[in-house]
Amino acid sequence: MQGKERKQLDSIATSGESARPFEKRHKAVGAGPAKATGSAASRSVGQRHARRLRVTTITATATPPHQFIGQKVTIDGQLTSGSGAHLVGVPVVLYSIDDPTKKVSLASTSTDTLGRYQFTLTGSVASVRSYVVCAEGRSTYSRAQSPEVLMTYHHLRLRDTIRVALAPVAQAQTVSNLAWSELLAIFLILAGEGLLFAGHRVAGVGVQAFNLIVIIVAIEVLNGERVELLEALALVSLLRVVNLSFTIVPTVTLYWLLVIYGVMLIAIISVVAHRKLSRHDLGLTGGRALAVLLPFGALIGVALALIEYRILANPALIPSFSVIGLIELSVVMIFIVTLVEELIFRALLQSELVVRSGPIAGIIITSVIFGAMQSGFANYYELLFAFVVGIVFGVAFYKTKSLPFVVTMHAVNNIVLFGVLPFLLH
Repeated sequence: MQGKERKQLDSIATSGESARPFEKRHKAVGAGPAKATGSAASRSVGQRHARRLRVTTITATATPPHQFIGQKVTIDGQLTSGSGAHLVGVPVVLYSIDDPTKKVSLASTSTDTLGRYQFTLTGSVASVRSYVVCAEGRSTYSRAQSPEVLMTYHHLRLRDTIRVALAPVAQAQTVSNLAWSELLAIFLILAGEGLLFAGHRVAGVGVQAFNLIVIIVAIEVLNGERVELLEALALVSLLRVVNLSFTIVPTVTLYWLLVIYGVMLIAIISVVAHRKLSRHDLGLTGGRALAVLLPFGALIGVALALIEYRILANPALIPSFSVIGLIELSVVMIFIVTLVEELIFRALLQSELVVRSGPIAGIIITSVIFGAMQSGFANYYELLFAFVVGIVFGVAFYKTKSLPFVVTMHAVNNIVLFGVLPFLLH
């Protein structure tokens, strides 16, 4: 009977509100209330402990996510608390989870003063591996597990062996912070232009085409890293190859300029889209400054045309001196020819060279290449003039970061040179 009464009291004591009327009876019984009180206390302690635990987050990234067998892979990340604080000295373990039913421990380490960790792995067979990183919990921090990290190991083919062997050479920095591959591309451009200046058109275009192949191989070897300058140099060689299509045309007309430079514009757009360059990166900016820069650029363009015509005494690109002819020439020069050339030489090539070599070396190297590209005229004075003009355009673009300003100078120079002076001064 006493056991039955204790059982009844226990069931009542765990039922919430009905426990209060029997409080005195609980105290009288003895064993029953001690059990209930201990259970409530343990729950209270557990709840306070759960509230004290802070949630932690751990990240994990494999670099690179695709690697060859025998090459090193780094898995690193950071452990932080819910408030963003770095957790120092916390043990972390790298697990393989290729088998979803179990985790296999591979290595362990501890986080540094910034809460970071790092593991280095080497694959032995071609496969796709899955990893997670787990952080041990503490009295005040919860355990944490990273998202799944996938790593793919490939067989090392002959092409990959060549890439791995040549990569250190291609990336080695030499003169003016330029790599050997970039210096070779610049040398081949100048060599091709030298042959063209000497009258060897076929050899000149052959060297430029060979340079395109060299640049493509270098970009493949570098695996897409630090290839921006090589891409700009490739556009220079491509411009020369496309320009030499003039030789198959008996008479150069505006329509041929439109077609040839239109092809180059497509190539430039592809590079810009691939590198995700913005209008600001290209210098395609507006603003009130253009109200001053554009008229000033037009005056400089006229002055440059007067000097250049005395050097070349070139024929006109339009059949007659007329308003319609000048409008057609202006549209082609402003929106196609000079826009393409300034995008290549100033926005892409010079900008990258300035970052690598500084403004003085960057502008000079760009101007040398820009001047050499006038070798088709086979005139020493024109080469020197084009080099000086390249300096003027380069400094103007560097100081203003305005491509419309430079395009205006260049376009007005060409319009006056090929559409006005041949009729007025011939």
